[in-house]
Amino acid sequence: MSPAPESKRTRGRPRGSRPALSLPAVVDASVALLDEAGQDALTFRALAARMETGVGAIYHYVTGRDELLDRATNAILADVLSGVDVREDPFEVLRTLSATLFETLQAHEWAGAYLLRDTTMQPNSLRIFEAMGQQFMRMQLTSAQCFNAASGLLSFVVGSGAEIREMPAAFLEEGVSQEEHLQEFADAWLALDAHEFPFLHTIARGFAQHDDREQFLAGVDIYLAGVRAQLG
Repeated sequence: MSPAPESKRTRGRPRGSRPALSLPAVVDASVALLDEAGQDALTFRALAARMETGVGAIYHYVTGRDELLDRATNAILADVLSGVDVREDPFEVLRTLSATLFETLQAHEWAGAYLLRDTTMQPNSLRIFEAMGQQFMRMQLTSAQCFNAASGLLSFVVGSGAEIREMPAAFLEEGVSQEEHLQEFADAWLALDAHEFPFLHTIARGFAQHDDREQFLAGVDIYLAGVRAQLG
C-alpha cells in the first residue's frame, strides 16, 4: 500500500518532527493581541514576536491575516450559548442571548466587525444566528419574518456592542471618570439651542448617569415588543 500523500501543512517538515506551536495557541495569542492593542496591531510580525517564533511558523497554521481574524472571532464566541437554555420562553431566551453576546463584544471590542464574515471559519457565530432564528421559529412566524427578525436583532446587538465603547485610555490616564467624560457631552448638548435640539436637551440631564447595559436591554425589549405586536 502506498503511503498517504503529505498535506500542504506537513510537506517539507522532517518526518517525526512536531511544530512547537499549535493552531489553538496561535488563535489565543491573536485574541490577546487584539484585546490589548486592537485590530491594527494584529500583524504576523507582532504575533510571531509575541509567541517567540518566526513568521513562517505562523503561516504553518493560517493562510493570512483574514483567517486569523475570523478564527479569533470564532474563539471569543465559543461560550456565548453555554449559559442559555433554549427551552425557556423564546422572548426570554432571545433577551438572555442578546445580553450575553453584547457583553462578549464589549469585552472584545474589535470582534463586531468580523462577526459572520466567514461562517466556514466561524461556526460559533453561525450557531448564534441559528439559535436566534430558532426562537423566532417557535413563535410561528413565517420564514421571511424569522429571517428579518433574527437578522435585525443580531444587527442591533452587534451595532450596540460596537457603538458603546469603554472610555478612551487617554481620559483614564488623566484621571477622568466615566461620568465626567459623559458629562462633557451632556454639557455640550445643553449649550445647543433648545428649540432646535429639544430631544438632546431632554436626555442630557441624565445622560452622564445612564448604564450602558440597561440602555442596551431596553432597546432589546423595544425590539421584541415589536415582534410581539406583529404576532398580534
